[in-house]
Amino acid sequence: TMCAISGLSGLKPTLDAIRFSKKVAIANKESLICGWNLISKSLKKNNTKFIPVDSEHFSISNLLNGMNNSYVEEILLTASGGPFLHYPLKRFKKIKPSEAVKHPNWSMGKKISIDSATLMNKVFEVIEAKKIFNIDLKKFKIVIHPNSYVHAVVKFKNGLTKILIHDTDMKIPIFNSIYELSQKSLKSKKINFNYLNNLNFIKVDHKKFPSVNFIKKMPKKNSLYETVLVSANDELVSMFLENKIKFQDIYKFLNKIINLNKFIIYKQKSPKNFNQIYKLNKYVRLKTRSLSI
Repeated sequence: TMCAISGLSGLKPTLDAIRFSKKVAIANKESLICGWNLISKSLKKNNTKFIPVDSEHFSISNLLNGMNNSYVEEILLTASGGPFLHYPLKRFKKIKPSEAVKHPNWSMGKKISIDSATLMNKVFEVIEAKKIFNIDLKKFKIVIHPNSYVHAVVKFKNGLTKILIHDTDMKIPIFNSIYELSQKSLKSKKINFNYLNNLNFIKVDHKKFPSVNFIKKMPKKNSLYETVLVSANDELVSMFLENKIKFQDIYKFLNKIINLNKFIIYKQKSPKNFNQIYKLNKYVRLKTRSLSI
């Protein structure tokens, strides 16, 4: 079963699919980030195999190839840098929604395109990877890789470093999620030597993309705090698309909201069921809008 319903509305269908499937391929970030403890329990209970479909997580899974995660020294997740990588910081004040949805490499929906432009999408992918592979957040690092040819780099404690490369086409991780090690083939482009000779990794500019700092705020254990982060960001992106707030306000208000005492307490609370997550999502979104207008 392939679970690819966007947003938190995909959590219940994902949990249902696990009960009735031998194998589930999940492409829904929000469900994995907010409901991983519910999903992982159900996977064990129903003896269902899980395959991550996001290109980065699919890449990590392939690079690990069953190896014990304690043997991992460092993982690099690549980000294209979005449409504003080369914008001077002073131009960020005038960014419009119509500019932010124009991703340089991928054709995506508006919401995920904005998350890519702020690098929140990569923050979510790090949190997601930490949960899926049970690897310490400190071992993850986000790097800018403008042509999106490399999707993950894993360094092991034996000195070996492995990278996984594929074209910017989601057909590739989806195809391999479905067919795994079968002999079926997928037509794809030849190896691009121009890309190989210009992999061009760049450090993240924290002044342009301060959202990457949210990773440090995440608790070690699965909690409802992740739902607070996802929900507040969702609402702020909606408000930016409605021209109610500015591009840089997404980070500013998100940082303010997740540091409120009423939300910090959720670091100590683990999700018990999907209804609890849905109710918190609604509450956070309402509070976010009221505090940001």
